[in-house]
Amino acid sequence: MGTKFSKVFHKKFGQKVRELRKERGLTQEQLSLEIDTDNSYISNIENARYDIPLSRIRMIAKALQIDIRELFNFK
Repeated sequence: MGTKFSKVFHKKFGQKVRELRKERGLTQEQLSLEIDTDNSYISNIENARYDIPLSRIRMIAKALQIDIRELFNFK
């Protein structure tokens, strides 16, 4: 489970964040404000540019008003 797995995972995770954010009618900026980060943070997650700590994942789930497991519900 090397780099290839990591890149695939991050891409799918970012797509899931984008999908859920849009379903809730939030912009990247609005979601960034909800989790107290800069405007580019959500863009970087959605575009699989870097790892995201579990603490931020929990904040994103809370801001999207979902169970954290829903963020990992992708194939």
